[in-house]
Amino acid sequence: MEKEKNKIRIEGVMQLTEVIANLEKLVSDMKSGVVTLAAGDEALTLAPSVLVNVEMKASQKKDKEKFALEISWKKHKEIEGGFAEAGA
Repeated sequence: MEKEKNKIRIEGVMQLTEVIANLEKLVSDMKSGVVTLAAGDEALTLAPSVLVNVEMKASQKKDKEKFALEISWKKHKEIEGGFAEAGA
């Protein structure tokens, strides 16, 4: 059985103030427990787990600096009227 995969990618040049606004919205969404990312007429809603994997990378070259942040988690599975972590 093939797993369904939904994906949205946003990339391009933005003003720093717009990046900050997007990051602040991400923080607010994470606190509420529902993260929604929209691009055009497409949207993807995620439900972060209590435990998340975090990867942060930074690099610096002569004329370029880079920072990357990746956050991932396992989905919850509903079992017998309650919730349990996937893989539990």
